[in-house]
Amino acid sequence: MAFGKKENEKKFYIGVDVGGTTIKFGVFDKNKKFVDGFSVDTKVRKKDAEKLLTKEMLDAIENYCSNNKHGVTKSTIAGIGIAIPGPVVNNQVLRAVNINWNKKYDIVEETKRRFGKKVNVRVYNDANAAALGEYNKTLKGKYKSICLMTLGTAVGVGIIIDGKLVEGKNGVAGELSHLKVDFSDEAVKCNCGNVGCLETVAGGRGIVNVYNRMYNTNIAKEAKDVIRPAKKGDKKALAALEKSLNYLSIVISIVMLVYEPEIILIGGGVSNEGTFITKIIMKHLKEKVFITKKFPKIMIAKLKNKAGFYGAVSEL
Repeated sequence: MAFGKKENEKKFYIGVDVGGTTIKFGVFDKNKKFVDGFSVDTKVRKKDAEKLLTKEMLDAIENYCSNNKHGVTKSTIAGIGIAIPGPVVNNQVLRAVNINWNKKYDIVEETKRRFGKKVNVRVYNDANAAALGEYNKTLKGKYKSICLMTLGTAVGVGIIIDGKLVEGKNGVAGELSHLKVDFSDEAVKCNCGNVGCLETVAGGRGIVNVYNRMYNTNIAKEAKDVIRPAKKGDKKALAALEKSLNYLSIVISIVMLVYEPEIILIGGGVSNEGTFITKIIMKHLKEKVFITKKFPKIMIAKLKNKAGFYGAVSEL
């Protein structure tokens, strides 16, 4: 009788999506079938954020493993995929301004130190991971070229052309959330250091910025404070939302003219408002592109807040 691990012992994959508000985790079996999910709050510090965020992420996985839920233990994890909101090159995070990740820290080495050298670890930009998740899970075989725009607290853009993720030599290809679109005197400074980036006028924070600036108030705290009254016909809220999504349509028009994806997916919390959002985006897009009458489909992403961790494990 042979001793040691059984050859048919269960193996699992953990997908991690690090956001500005929460860190979301997806547990997948050996066939990459979703088994379970959980989340913890993101605690962003001003100092040593890289090290402390990594520790909190890995602590959360260890705590989950300690419960032996679904047979998941440290010894049964085959791979961990991590999505981070910033440029990634050679499996390492370069910078993630929205979570104060401002210096080099080897997240791969630390993950392997905690879970074993044999554990396969992959790191992605979060929007790229979400694009991979949607492409591999819901769109493969239907489309070859897609663009996913996540409108969460911030804005993320992931682009896949002819089945290949667009990343660039230095990891900034697709970082269109930091494209300057607001040239007004009241433009807001972005976490990246620039002023008037798309992220400051679109997504959750951006919609709030636009509304409060238009009406010289601070009454709007979350995107829903603007979107919900807009859906009910509030003229002030609708005007602010239209302005925010008009900025977004500028960037979509650039993506369309440079890459011409077959489909534009809208994800993140703002996407929960469905076709109310996509119809406004398409209206403004058609006001900007005249060289063709064939526009990409603009649809709501299907995986919602699971897209990031689905994509993070898709190529493990």
